[in-house]
Amino acid sequence: MIGTTKRQRRQAWMRSPERMAWRCVFPGESDQVGRARHIVEALFAGTGREDDAGLIVSELATNALVHTRSGKAGGWFGVEVRLPYDGPAYLGVYDLGGSGCPWFGRHQADDEPGMGGRGLAIVRELAVDVSRMGNPATGYTVWVYLDLTAKDAGHAGVAAG
Repeated sequence: MIGTTKRQRRQAWMRSPERMAWRCVFPGESDQVGRARHIVEALFAGTGREDDAGLIVSELATNALVHTRSGKAGGWFGVEVRLPYDGPAYLGVYDLGGSGCPWFGRHQADDEPGMGGRGLAIVRELAVDVSRMGNPATGYTVWVYLDLTAKDAGHAGVAAG
C-alpha cells in the first residue's frame, strides 16, 4: 500500500476480502435510534453511502419503536450489517413484533389524510431491494440491500420517523 493516499488505504482496508458482519442490540428507547444511526454511518465510512445507510437504519429502527413491542417497556431492537467485498451491503433491523406488519406499498397521495410518514418509501427508493421476514408473534427483520457502487442519493436532510 505504499504510494496510496490515506483515503485509498482506508477504503482498501474497509473492503478487505473478508466479509464484515456486525450485530448489536439497542434498548427500545428513542435516543437509541440516533446511536444506531451513528454507528452504522461509521461502519459505512468511505463507501460514499454513509448517509443513506444511516438514514435507512434510522427509519427502520424508528418504525420498530413506534409500531412494535420493541418500543414498549423492556423492549429492544437489533441492527445487523454485512459489508461484502463485492456486491450490495445488507442492513437489517429486527423488532419484537406486534399487531402490524411492515408494508412497502406506495404511500398515499399527498392530499389524503393518514397516519405515519414516508419512511419505508424513502428506504425503498434508496435500496436495491427491501423486504421482511418473520411474523407478528416472534418479530420481523426488515432488511435492505444497498448498492455500494452508487453515490449518496442526497436524502441526508430527511428526518427519521
